[in-house]
Amino acid sequence: MITLTFNTSNKTVIITDEKNMQHTFDHIPTVQVRDGYYEVMQTIQNTSSDTKVPICRVPISQTLMFITNEI
Repeated sequence: MITLTFNTSNKTVIITDEKNMQHTFDHIPTVQVRDGYYEVMQTIQNTSSDTKVPICRVPISQTLMFITNEI
């Protein structure tokens, strides 16, 4: 089972995979539900505007998602 922890205060996501390896992503404004997947969106800051791009997708059926707002 995959664990996805989304911290809404720090705008971070930690994904722990089946092998207990952790992957941390920063600058995450949202996690979207799309086509049976949780899609992690990251803000890319450039000079003209901020762009949100998908950086990771995990299947909903194999993922426990936790939403926290700890500072």
